[in-house]
Parts: sequence; C-alpha cells; structure tokens
Amino acid sequence: MTLNERLSLPFEQGLLDTVGDAPVVAIRANPASVYEEFGSLVCVQGFKPIHDALQQHGFPVVAEVPQGQSAAMVIVELTRSKAETLANVAIGYGLLDPGGILVVDGIKTDGIESVLKAVKKLLPVEGTLSKAHGKVFWLSKSGTPPEFADWAEALVPAPNADGYFTAAGMFSPDASDAGSALLADKIGGKLKGKGADLGAGWGWLAHQALASNPAITELALHEAEHSALACARSNVTDPRAGFHWSDVCTLSGPSDHDFIVMNPPFHQSRKAEPELGRQFIHTAAKLLHAKGTLWMVANRQLAYEAALNGHFHTWEYLEQSPGFKCIKASKPKR
Repeated sequence: MTLNERLSLPFEQGLLDTVGDAPVVAIRANPASVYEEFGSLVCVQGFKPIHDALQQHGFPVVAEVPQGQSAAMVIVELTRSKAETLANVAIGYGLLDPGGILVVDGIKTDGIESVLKAVKKLLPVEGTLSKAHGKVFWLSKSGTPPEFADWAEALVPAPNADGYFTAAGMFSPDASDAGSALLADKIGGKLKGKGADLGAGWGWLAHQALASNPAITELALHEAEHSALACARSNVTDPRAGFHWSDVCTLSGPSDHDFIVMNPPFHQSRKAEPELGRQFIHTAAKLLHAKGTLWMVANRQLAYEAALNGHFHTWEYLEQSPGFKCIKASKPKR
C-alpha cells in the first residue's frame, strides 16, 4: 500500500505544524508519510486490511476512537460513504481541545468537494490544497455547531427497515441486498456441520443460514469491518455463531469446513476490483475439506469462472438473473 503524500502538503509548506508531542488522532487513517512526524499519534482504522497495513508501517493503530480521548489535532480521511465521513468530521471535531486543528483529506471520487462544501456551511475553513486527484483542507476549533450532533448520529447503530442494526458506511445498511437474498433462497435446508460466512457484513446472510439450516453445528462470521461485525453480534444471536474480525484475503486455518457461504465484495474504492472476489474463492477453497462445498452469489458481470476452475473440481450455476449469479462449487483442489 503506497503512502498518502497529499496529506503532507500543508506541513511541508509550513501552513500547519506537527504539534510536537501533543496528541494527534487520525480517523479512518491510511498509511501516510506525515504520520512519522507526530510525537503522539493514534490511528483509528476499523477496516482490517488497512489496520494491518498501518501496523506493518509501524504506526500505532486501534479499531475504534479511544474513550476519553482528546487531541490537539485530528485528521479525518474520507471513506466512500459521505454520511460516515461527515460523522467522523463531527466526532473528530469533538475530540479537539479549544483551538485544535481539524484536517480533512480525500480524493474527488470519494466526495471531498461535497464534504468541503458541507463543512464550509457550518465553520470557516482556513486553508485548502489540491494534489493527486484530491484535496486536503483544515480549520481550527471554536464553537461546536449543533448540526454536528445529527452528523455523528449516522454512526450510532440503529434498526434498519428489516429490524437489523446497521450504521452508515456498511454494505447495504438500509436493507438486505438482492444478491444475498437470492443466495439465502438457495441454501435453505442444504447446509450442515461446520461452516463460515466470508465477508459476513452486519450478519443478514448468516442469520438466514442459521434460521433455515438446523443441521449447522457452527458458523464462523468473518468480517473485515469492525463496526459491521459489532452489528452482526447484535443481529445474530444464535449460539452456533462465532464472530471473527478478519481479512478474508489473508485468512488461513485448517481445511475442515463442511461449507462456506459468501457474497464477496468487489471493490474497496469506486472502481470494481474482481480480484477481491477471486481471493475470497481461494480462501474458501483453503478452508473447505476435500468434500466441502462453496455457496456464493456475485454480480453477473464479474469474471470468477476461471478462479472457480482453478480452485474446485466441479461447480455449477444455481441461478442466473439479470443482475446476479448463484454458484455452488464442490471438492476444492489442493
């Protein structure tokens, strides 16, 4: 993972100071070279692959904002969810000591211009710089706008239309997605023994699998997003469920699973990345025993067939709709 150099600009140009040994909190942090300049830094990153990348770069990192934390500077890096980013801006601003500096950084395709516009309506922005298809801007803390309470509320888990706890930034937070619903219809009564849900999100598919398959003995929910996994714990109360904060792409373990279910992600940025799904297929094949079965759903246009040929002796389409394809794959190759 390359280091974010845009975030360094205001410090390199003498527009901002690295605040010595005063506390600095970076929310939704990505590895950045300027982080090496802070004497007392806490990176907050709940997405396991980036969390692990920060650790590998030697940056101190936690999954959630520490309770009681205060800071002289807070850096907020954009996510693809505007509601989540605005909530992080409000939360980060709340952590600041009076006169502290809030820095917001992101790329255009993640909506930095829209976030800047929203912040400008409430607070005076002191500076902006552009580089590498993105922008960084900053401001000082004075009074706290009352609107920030509404922004922060987006990250408080609440029941969605189906009664499941979700929050902004998670996959399909408003209701179950059509692909998972299609797969859930195919697996009822078909699963038994030990299994796993790879990329379990906030737990809808796992909940359906457990409810419709009494022969399941245990189901491990593997999810990279820490906040989504926390919601899954609330949404899936079946004692057969176990919860694991995992990067599925690097996941390893004994090849002893009877089944895997999954609706793999196909992007971490705005651009589709089919390689993610291929890596999920590879992990599924590693975890299954010799006669184990993978049940998966994917967007129809994503090319996973070669990966299935490479990792399984046999597979078939269970259904193909205009938007999705349901697949059953058996007998993983070693």
